[in-house]
Amino acid sequence: MKIILLLIIALLASFSGFVVHVFTVEWLPEWVSTQMQGLEVKPSWDVRYVAALTSIEIGLGALGLYLLGRQKFIQIGRFKSALLFSVLLLALNGRLIRQPLMDFVIGNSWHVAIVQNAFNWLSWILIVFIVVYGYELVVRLTDKKYV
Repeated sequence: MKIILLLIIALLASFSGFVVHVFTVEWLPEWVSTQMQGLEVKPSWDVRYVAALTSIEIGLGALGLYLLGRQKFIQIGRFKSALLFSVLLLALNGRLIRQPLMDFVIGNSWHVAIVQNAFNWLSWILIVFIVVYGYELVVRLTDKKYV
């Protein structure tokens, strides 16, 4: 019974995000377009320094989540923890299955969808492995029982 109730909660949570997405996808792009008429948008390369500086948000968020779940994660070891945490973050962002599937459904071939998403997967895997192994290294270097 508990699993069914938890699945209902997950379904409701997912559906709420989907409803917001569907609602905004209908009018938001047009609204943004009207608001931006006559304004110049800088090429993404011109904002790379701001993007690099603010990317700390992702690392801090991943580190914070790892700290919250570390006691459970570390029980299965660093490597498996990093893999599992990567999968969870990809799923949380809808990048594990949903985005590749949607890319395929809209007409991309399966290999194009895989390549499109592989770089996103790689980013999250690298982020998580650095967080897990980095945090555990800091623990070993600073915890008196390891010194």
